[in-house]
Amino acid sequence: MRFSFYSEEKDYIGELLYIRDEHSFLYKPYNTNAGVSILIGGYTELDTILETSEVTHVSGFCHKNTWIIKSINVPNSKKGCLIAHFDKPPMKGTGIEYDRSLETYYDEEKQYICIGDYCIEDTDDCVEFANNIIAVLRNGDLVAIWAKIKMV
Repeated sequence: MRFSFYSEEKDYIGELLYIRDEHSFLYKPYNTNAGVSILIGGYTELDTILETSEVTHVSGFCHKNTWIIKSINVPNSKKGCLIAHFDKPPMKGTGIEYDRSLETYYDEEKQYICIGDYCIEDTDDCVEFANNIIAVLRNGDLVAIWAKIKMV
């Protein structure tokens, strides 16, 4: 699987909630068109529209006990659409593993998580594809997801 993006100025609405009792993320408002889940960093999901392959937001299980507390620098980004290029066409309701070994880092002061590589290279493409959610692409590979979270 590969990823790409295109720049697009959007006015995003919504926020990523972390539900403590459930150890999970929920993006509100949830895009009900999402029909495919790409699994990263355990059971965290990138929810994707089947027909367009557009990644819409983050959701899913991510136990806080596995987070590494660290001061991290949030990357500068441009707004746009994140597109997943599947190796074979997925079916609706499918969960596809991408990289479930990615570590999750949490900056308590900034209230940002980073799932994946928190070291940003000059050649990385950083695209905000949902409100305060940034994908970091390196040569077509997804290397990190950054997100500001609200604990509830």
